[in-house]
Amino acid sequence: MLFAALAAGAVLQFTNTNPAVSQSQRLSAYESPQDPGLDPAAAVWDRVSGIEVPLTAQAAAYSAGGSIKTVRLKAVHYRGRLFIRASWGDPTADDATTRVEDFSDAVALEFPASGVSTVPSVCMGQADAAVNIWHWRADSNAGLKDPSEVYTSASIDHFPVAFYTARDAGNPYANPNIGAVQTLSARAFGELATLAQQDVQGLGTHSKDGWAVVFTRQFETANPGHAAFAASTATDVAVAVWDGSKDERNGQKSVSQFITMQIGAAPAFEDDSVNMPVILLAVGLFIGVAGIGIGLAVYGAREGS
Repeated sequence: MLFAALAAGAVLQFTNTNPAVSQSQRLSAYESPQDPGLDPAAAVWDRVSGIEVPLTAQAAAYSAGGSIKTVRLKAVHYRGRLFIRASWGDPTADDATTRVEDFSDAVALEFPASGVSTVPSVCMGQADAAVNIWHWRADSNAGLKDPSEVYTSASIDHFPVAFYTARDAGNPYANPNIGAVQTLSARAFGELATLAQQDVQGLGTHSKDGWAVVFTRQFETANPGHAAFAASTATDVAVAVWDGSKDERNGQKSVSQFITMQIGAAPAFEDDSVNMPVILLAVGLFIGVAGIGIGLAVYGAREGS
């Protein structure tokens, strides 16, 4: 039995197989010859294929949400940086939460944290297998606004110094400098925590087709709570989406199961700018050969006459 276990471990090591990878849908992230940047409309995304990931209402702690039925994922990497694009249909852009009855559109990606050797629970991880969550919110993406800018006709008391309770208490959602994405860690319900190193960037845009959001992070990270990435490896990723206009927030959301993300070392597509000299040379040779052929045909016709 011990020999069998050691042999199985050797096979996993030799084949670079991650035991924490679920066998389901597969998202491929190949190497892009161009930098996608944070623009969800970058030309790179038109040249890579994606997958449609089905979503359902969360049903672990309680059943709620479920208004978004599918989300489309695409992924590439460029010079040691991973890019993931998530898009879904949503006719309303809920990107302001100034009022207590307003809720933001949002999307989150969930990965096994580094060092995890088993597939964590997709519902916020478990005691022996933490998850790393990248959480993008539309209201953070739009930027915080001072209440006086939103309620221009309101009459408010004036204090010598403006005091923002949530911001001063350290609430990351109230911090205008943290960006649109929070990097989080969890081992169970009620244990969601903000990681000390916030190194994930993201940007979302809304159109008539809905939201498109790009997440990006370097492969390398010093924070042990973050997910681990490298070329020629595989990991898990799950998705959650919130529709603010449906009052979805917290556990009220649409969620997926884990899918397999394969980070390949092969090119995602050929770079046209690299091939252009070859194309021009081929066209030049063709024109040259065609010209010689026409010249010889004309010369032959004259000699025959």
